[in-house]
Amino acid sequence: MEAMITILTPTYNRRRELQKLYDSLKRQINKSFIWYIVDDGSTDGTDKTVKSFQRENCVPIQYKKKKNGGKHTALNLAIPDIETELTMIVDSDDCLTADATQTIFEDWLKNCESNIAGMVYLRGYSGFEVIGDMWPYEEQFGNCITHTWNKGIKGDKAEVYRTDILKQYPFPVFRREKFLSEACVWIEIAKTHNVFMKNKIIYIGEYLPDGLTRSGRKMQMQNPKGAMCNAKAYMWRTFCLKIKMKNAILYNCYGLQARKSLGELWKESPNRLLTTLGLLPGMVLRKKWRKYGKRRRYER
Repeated sequence: MEAMITILTPTYNRRRELQKLYDSLKRQINKSFIWYIVDDGSTDGTDKTVKSFQRENCVPIQYKKKKNGGKHTALNLAIPDIETELTMIVDSDDCLTADATQTIFEDWLKNCESNIAGMVYLRGYSGFEVIGDMWPYEEQFGNCITHTWNKGIKGDKAEVYRTDILKQYPFPVFRREKFLSEACVWIEIAKTHNVFMKNKIIYIGEYLPDGLTRSGRKMQMQNPKGAMCNAKAYMWRTFCLKIKMKNAILYNCYGLQARKSLGELWKESPNRLLTTLGLLPGMVLRKKWRKYGKRRRYER
């Protein structure tokens, strides 16, 4: 069967965790996929582990290695290469349920002509325990801004996007920064495209203690331009006031951490009124969080 989906996995020094994801891919009911691993400069022998997977010839694997630059730069390198109709980003320390690709395959065949950007499913701690919240309906079409964020639906979701859409929205890259939340691109897509949303767990995540989810504040303060870019995205006009105000404060906090002048913050803001109102709280927050932005000498 010709592959319909690329499972895209950026990885950095996660050689041991890759085994669990690999095992979950071998268990897939539907084999219509390619596993594309982008090695972001690993030094733990990831390349040898991937070669051992390839020798087994159980799953079609594409592998590329690059200089370390962060997950978003690995995605930017890989996405232009992808030829399958759909792409799903799966982190190296997570895995998929056995029916994940079959679910995606069936739902796409039913909905591919509806001009959606892709499909969004649930993540779980297991196949039965949902991470965050479910949507109010088992299945629905809608916009992620109005149907997820504005409704207060919490928790990471499992996104499957049309590859041609992803190619139109590369992740911003900032000099000397290695972290950027993927949300800024998902928001850009949501400004003009709807998705199909389904209350079904297809993605299992563990959230390792040294993973990005647990170290979010530190990562944001040490990569303030990317964090500022993300806060700007959440200030888009269709977000509810609560979200926009919160991110106006974060925009100022991260902007000041990035050594932006007040004039630059005001000029670059998508909502100057809220930026002005959020300036003082942003200053206070930056002072409180400044300790997270300090890097040890070997991290520079």
